Amino acid sequence: MKRPFFAPQGRRPLERLARGALLLGIFTLVAVAFQKHFEAVIEKAQRSGTIADPGRVLAEADRAWVLEQARDLRDRHGLELRVVIGGPGPAPGAVGPKTAVFLADPACQASRVLLAPLAVAALPAGFPDDLGREHLDAACRQGRLREGILASLGLLTESLDQAAGRGKGATHE
Repeated sequence: MKRPFFAPQGRRPLERLARGALLLGIFTLVAVAFQKHFEAVIEKAQRSGTIADPGRVLAEADRAWVLEQARDLRDRHGLELRVVIGGPGPAPGAVGPKTAVFLADPACQASRVLLAPLAVAALPAGFPDDLGREHLDAACRQGRLREGILASLGLLTESLDQAAGRGKGATHE
């Protein structure tokens, strides 16, 4: 009877067992290394993507709505949206000229909204700070972080639409 090609070769049973264990250990090590690598790749993609939500605060329907709002902000206002729930976000000076970043703090203490300078100029004074403090943190303290994120994003979109309408001479009620 011929042995399969992957069976360990050895003269004694103990040698075959040792070679088999070594082969199994190598395969296990390679599988673990691949898993760690792809976890790091996924984490990096989440940090650089539109939504970074490691705690899964947003449901799939909410994620779809946020992505739709991101597409609308990009198409109508030229802003790239990032929503970061927990974890470190970009530094306040790191926001690009076409970026809107929602940083939601699950501890309900330091949520903030960072907007591009042109968007800040089009909105009422202190609007981004109010979104972070009075909408995101307040909703989080009530146990409704998900609703706070969605409401503040909707409020930002509506306010930018109204500012664009004022710039074109239209009136919104």
